[in-house]
Amino acid sequence: MSGSRWVPGLRFGPEFDPEQYELLEFHHRGGEAEVWRAVRTGHSGLKELVAAKIMLERDPSEVRRWLGRWDDVSHNAHRLGVTDLVVPSFLLGPAPHRPGAAPSGGLLGYQISPWVEGVPLHTWARGRHGGPAAMAEVLARLCRIVDELHRKRWVHRDISPANVLVDGQGQVKLIDLTFLAPLDHALTVAVFTPGHVPPEAEQVGGYPTTAKDLFAVGTLARTLLLPDHARLDHRLAAEQTRAELLAAGYGEELAQWACEPLAREPQRRPSPLGPWAARGRELLHAHRPVARTVGLAVLPDRSGRPLVATAGAEGIALAGPGRAEHRPPAGQGPYAVRELMAGWAGRQGELVVCAEDRSGALWVGTAAGWWEAARGVNGLAGAVDAAGELTVWTAAGGVLRSYRWAPGLTLTGQEHPDCRADRVLAAIEERPGAWLVLVERHGQPLACRPGSGGPDTPLGPSGPLRTGALARTSAGPQAATLRTDGSARLHGLGAPTPPAEIGDGEPALGLAMVGHRGGPTIALAGEGGVRLRLPAGGASRRPRWWRPTLRPATRVALAMGDDWRLCLAAVVEGELQVWQEDAAYRWQAVGLPED
Repeated sequence: MSGSRWVPGLRFGPEFDPEQYELLEFHHRGGEAEVWRAVRTGHSGLKELVAAKIMLERDPSEVRRWLGRWDDVSHNAHRLGVTDLVVPSFLLGPAPHRPGAAPSGGLLGYQISPWVEGVPLHTWARGRHGGPAAMAEVLARLCRIVDELHRKRWVHRDISPANVLVDGQGQVKLIDLTFLAPLDHALTVAVFTPGHVPPEAEQVGGYPTTAKDLFAVGTLARTLLLPDHARLDHRLAAEQTRAELLAAGYGEELAQWACEPLAREPQRRPSPLGPWAARGRELLHAHRPVARTVGLAVLPDRSGRPLVATAGAEGIALAGPGRAEHRPPAGQGPYAVRELMAGWAGRQGELVVCAEDRSGALWVGTAAGWWEAARGVNGLAGAVDAAGELTVWTAAGGVLRSYRWAPGLTLTGQEHPDCRADRVLAAIEERPGAWLVLVERHGQPLACRPGSGGPDTPLGPSGPLRTGALARTSAGPQAATLRTDGSARLHGLGAPTPPAEIGDGEPALGLAMVGHRGGPTIALAGEGGVRLRLPAGGASRRPRWWRPTLRPATRVALAMGDDWRLCLAAVVEGELQVWQEDAAYRWQAVGLPED
């Protein structure tokens, strides 16, 4: 069987009864063991389903040492009497073997637990059972188990999605007590489960703390809210989680709540967890998701017709008058996209689409198909550069990265350690080969020029950001930032000038900007519709505003064609709408062909 050294039907048991258990189904292999569903046949003939954790082969002394540890765990867990903590028993016996065959090889250690009719927490979360309200109840039940354990001055030390089982009614069981420990006993072994341990590492000889369990519960809250996302970087746990939640449509208050157990400082994590979980229940019950951040890009084709690429839970699609002549990349691509960009690369103008999916993977799609370029990324921006190559900027592991592609060339990636970044917001090519990238670092928007050796430029105070944009203008590059409270600001990157508020105090959900004819043109989307801030013209020295629609909008995109005409696309009440300047630079609605 793939992933296991054994097959169903093999028997095992203690030395005095080596065929007491039968393997039924392999579940997973993790760390020091394989986990199987098995059946025990008692001396009376009664059968009992169990979960069997089989230690991988070790030398006999190590097996007996683990068995001694497990016996202590079982004794202590029974004595604690924590509700919904699944307490195992242990045995030492020969390796699984055919019925009736003489066992061969050395002895193995087995951890036997009652079989729980549930699934690991991450599997349950991906099934989206019952929505936010059900998630809140599952989290509250987990917090109750952990709090009860901590009140009795014990810690689990290995809380992860695989060790939390959820059944069809949302009941929760905490399993795998291998590393259960009292707070007043020095550690003899350290545990590190990637993605679920805090920045502070356990030390052999040191003492366990409840802070490790608190952090792990925070990672599981993230798993419930963002079940399709990639592994958490424990060094930037709160920053990464907050950015992901905001991008997924959760509000700022809920994002801040979810990040509390992920605080870098252990003393700031909520303890006990019960009040924190109760507050989360209220927030999740009241949660009305903002329309998910749907990837949106608009780019005029060679005939000047707007082509719009859209992305979301169903993948990537093209729309617009030129759609019949252009096809999205063929084959199986990302199925759940949160950010999108597109461009015409090479002399022939081949359509290239780049996408960041909800798991944090970067995808590149061309006429030849899709391929996955990187994992663990956050944010996506870029453009076709002066050489006809598509350059994509993203952040991974706290560092800025770039990827370049052109027809006939291999995708090449480069890390820029001089630019620290948690998320990429926007990027423009200032001059051939020289890029300006807008990034977020610890909640602070920064303008950086990779490879220049110069310092990054902070843009305004730090604070929660939704998105940002960059544009070239006759007065130098300018940046726009949109904060999670809906306020938008315009920043000059030439002479040091204070940022200017834009939007007349009306909160926005989406932002786009392009440099164009005497100044930047800025598009904002929000509950009041789509607003376009046009450069000052004629006798007026003040920017002009135009509203193509008053219906609520969530996302906007702007682009300029080779003929200097602008195209505007927006997601309006879940539907795509497009406008374009005509030959006299007057805005006109663009009809979208029916499917």
